[in-house]
Amino acid sequence: MKTMAMAATAAGIIKEQEYRDAIFSSAGQAVHVAYMIMAQDAQQDAPLRKALMRIMEAAGSLAEPQREWLEQLRGSASKRVNFAGLSPLEVRAQCALIVHAVAHKLPRTEMWALQAKYGHTDVEDAAGVRRYAFSAERIAAIKGLSDWMAPSFPAIQPFALDCMVGKLYANHKRIEISFRELAKSFGGNHMTYARGFEKIKQRLHELELVALDRLEPYLREQGVVGEIFL
Repeated sequence: MKTMAMAATAAGIIKEQEYRDAIFSSAGQAVHVAYMIMAQDAQQDAPLRKALMRIMEAAGSLAEPQREWLEQLRGSASKRVNFAGLSPLEVRAQCALIVHAVAHKLPRTEMWALQAKYGHTDVEDAAGVRRYAFSAERIAAIKGLSDWMAPSFPAIQPFALDCMVGKLYANHKRIEISFRELAKSFGGNHMTYARGFEKIKQRLHELELVALDRLEPYLREQGVVGEIFL
């Protein structure tokens, strides 16, 4: 409900400020950044900006679009992301609209593909030990994708397939499982899992692209994605 309310607020903001440039130049960039921002607590300008910068700087090697986002957060002009003129709450509201669109404008399989890839990883510090785990939303998305693909991989046990899909989306070594661990846990040769993993990876990548293609016209209609002029 909270996300829906923020999405409605975002729609109002966009309608009132149609003269502004879009924030993002593609649906892929929009979804990636939106999930990063929505994973953070609502904060004022400086703390929010610093938190996002820390996240991206800690990621180490960044792809070109990610470097563009980081430079934008640092205050440099970007050809891909344009936060100019928007307050942190306005940016957050538009990101809420994007996340809401993923959940409500796509078929379930496509929604799962984006939620599994961009969803939040929970971090918990207990007794001095940092633990990483998929959020409930990501777990549900991974399970949904695994069940959807199960008929195409009849030789792989259902829970093993869950683990393989989870491996694809693991964004931290502590929540990743190796092919040898899969073979030890479920039997078979580790290369069987490695070959199956490549097929899963390709199929889900294609599904992700379909989801973004379907989402982009709506995000352009809402003014969130479009041409960015600096």
